[in-house]
Amino acid sequence: MNSMPDKVLTLREALSHPLRRAIVSCLIENPGLSVRQLARELGVSIGSLSGHLVILERVGLIREVRLSKKLQLYVNEEMLMPRTLDRRHDLSIIWSEHGGLSSV
Repeated sequence: MNSMPDKVLTLREALSHPLRRAIVSCLIENPGLSVRQLARELGVSIGSLSGHLVILERVGLIREVRLSKKLQLYVNEEMLMPRTLDRRHDLSIIWSEHGGLSSV
């Protein structure tokens, strides 16, 4: 049974899962990791990670950069540095609801 939603529309939904919060946290601390390196850091399989990466990409929290044959993952800093106070407040509420970035 697949517990991942077909379509995630909000940051709140995307960050409601502890593994997705852990992915964002890990990429903030280690920008440019490959999918394999990220899976190793988090202690999960690449298969488990891939669907969560898709969701985080859909909402714009992470981005992929391809350098030759290597795919590197980065947090989209624009999403973490909101343009408006309302957005900053929304992100603050989302993080606090789930115990912050490092809560897994």
